[in-house]
Amino acid sequence: MYNLFDSHTHSENSFDGVHSVTFMAETAQKKGLMGFSVTDHCEVNLFRQDRYDVRLRQSYFSALKAKAVFASWMTITAGIELGQPLQNQPLAEKILQAYPFDFVIGSLHNPKGQEDYYFMKFSEMTMEEIVRSLEQYFREILAMVHWGKFDVLGHLTYPLRYIQGRDSIPVALEPFDGLVEEIFKALIDKGLGLEANTSGYRQNMNGPIPSLRYLKRYRELGGEIITLGSDSHTASDIGANIEGGMELLKTAGFSHFTIYKDRKPRMFDLY
Repeated sequence: MYNLFDSHTHSENSFDGVHSVTFMAETAQKKGLMGFSVTDHCEVNLFRQDRYDVRLRQSYFSALKAKAVFASWMTITAGIELGQPLQNQPLAEKILQAYPFDFVIGSLHNPKGQEDYYFMKFSEMTMEEIVRSLEQYFREILAMVHWGKFDVLGHLTYPLRYIQGRDSIPVALEPFDGLVEEIFKALIDKGLGLEANTSGYRQNMNGPIPSLRYLKRYRELGGEIITLGSDSHTASDIGANIEGGMELLKTAGFSHFTIYKDRKPRMFDLY
């Protein structure tokens, strides 16, 4: 397999990241990746209390340094995972103007008024409460896409990582298929992309986030921009399951995957 590029990685500049960008690059080189994007967290709703101004600056300049040092061996891009942008939209737009990012992932880790799904105790919730939370989640995602000042929508079915993958609570997403189709159509209309997040392979999901069913539907509706990201938080996970993700994209009907440089999509063959 060739053309292995990881579009979603976290360094020590993320609150939950472990390793330096330099060590991540050394590991990616040993694994034979063509490159990766540094997309450290920037949670807009927690920006001031968690010192994201400092984290963001360190992440950006660490990526630039690694980009220069490893230029002969791989492509490294400076990105950001922008979480909850609509929960402080003026600040989100100011953050995006602060640095000339190559790539912006738009993510939602907690709907407004809720805590991050990582911290939620689903075993103590009724199914009605879980379903209500999911509906709020998908509606805020749709509003984010209509805002549209990012490049690719990250890990669309993120809540399942914790509801099903961690807490083993089965939940049907079919009642939300209409909302998901609206999200896909809005992404396509705005020229935005979707992420196939391969962390699901490592987190008891047996596949990417979102699942093959949704990747197929996105493609059927005309979706072409698709990135692959491991969502790694350690160097050892960089590039994890990207090759498997590429095979799954073929199954979903894609002939290429996408990486971003200078906020512009660039297509690479899957074959």
